[in-house]
Amino acid sequence: MRMFFVALHIRLDESTVQHFSQRMASSGFNVTYLEEGKVHAKELEKIPDLYPDCIILTSGPSVSAALVASVKSRHSGAIIAINPVWKEDLKPLLSSVEASVIIFTDEPDLSSTRMQAMKYHDRIAGSRIHYLKSDAMKTLLSHPERLIRVLEDVLDAR
Repeated sequence: MRMFFVALHIRLDESTVQHFSQRMASSGFNVTYLEEGKVHAKELEKIPDLYPDCIILTSGPSVSAALVASVKSRHSGAIIAINPVWKEDLKPLLSSVEASVIIFTDEPDLSSTRMQAMKYHDRIAGSRIHYLKSDAMKTLLSHPERLIRVLEDVLDAR
């Protein structure tokens, strides 16, 4: 089974965790959740070192910590970023990201959130961006098969 870490900036309810975990496990992923509020650079730094081919699902301000950890460890897995929050000081680092990066955003054209996602996409070579019409977090966690399909496309393309 492939390691899949969930490091979101929000707390998930138990039914969502159970549903998501079961669907991901049936597709060959071993899901581990990092507690909301504990998603810090130090904790994320360890994960790509221990599991270089893992997948990290992260969101908002936690995306930057996952990207920094990925570059430091030369992480070869994937990072799935939901509505990432732009950090200007990461700009020079983004060209060094070797992991597959998949960005999801759910905001309308020209919104601040969408523009931040586009900045990451523009600066990370080979990244993919998906624009969803509704709440990206809820859509991906409620319908993991969508996420699995995207992951299969990205991982098979390597």
